[in-house]
Amino acid sequence: MRGLTDKHSLAQLKPNECVVIKDPLSDYLARVEYVSSSNLRSAHLSTERSRKEMPRRSILGAIFHRLVLEESNGFNLDVADINNGWTHHTINQFELQNIKGAREKLMQWSDKLFCRWVELGDTETSIYWRDDSGNSWRARPDLIIGDLVIDLKTFSGKNQRGFLKSPNRNGFLIQAGHYLESLKYLSDRPYRFGFLCVDLTAPFRIRLDVLDELQIVLAKELLSQAKENYFKKIVGVSR
Repeated sequence: MRGLTDKHSLAQLKPNECVVIKDPLSDYLARVEYVSSSNLRSAHLSTERSRKEMPRRSILGAIFHRLVLEESNGFNLDVADINNGWTHHTINQFELQNIKGAREKLMQWSDKLFCRWVELGDTETSIYWRDDSGNSWRARPDLIIGDLVIDLKTFSGKNQRGFLKSPNRNGFLIQAGHYLESLKYLSDRPYRFGFLCVDLTAPFRIRLDVLDELQIVLAKELLSQAKENYFKKIVGVSR
């Protein structure tokens, strides 16, 4: 990915400019002046999310993301690591075993394809940009390998099936459109987008859901609608 730079460039970011930073997730989340796809999806779906309590499924998903995208294959997460500050969340032994089981399944999936993706691709890289109206945005794709953007999604049981049957992927097509838009500021090449869906309960089903052309068109339409709703509900103006 071209355009890698440092955080100091953010202060000088101008309309139609983009900065790419390999920063910690905590830094990315702290830059609230830049609007994320989560902000857009929340406004679009009119959801009221508590900032005080993170849903259990989101906690397990965050731990799984870090384990497979940031740690080496040989890293063996155990309760001692968790208690010693590896994460500020707490999980029980059953949840830990499920996470480790899903990780092992993913490492072996499709002749270790995911392992090769992580080795060769760009992972956990933050993209910040300003559009031609001067609005500030941010995105953090889980993985970019060649022309394919991968977003890792975790589920519990039948939730994965419901997600894949949803025409707008439970509103996450907004995220797909947002990520693809961010990459237009970095490269002229066309990108594809796929959700890599992992069930965190046995038998740890894995499904790669690559969007087709019609779904990409829908993602762009939903993104445009989400932006309109965001400015109306959050900013208080219509664009």
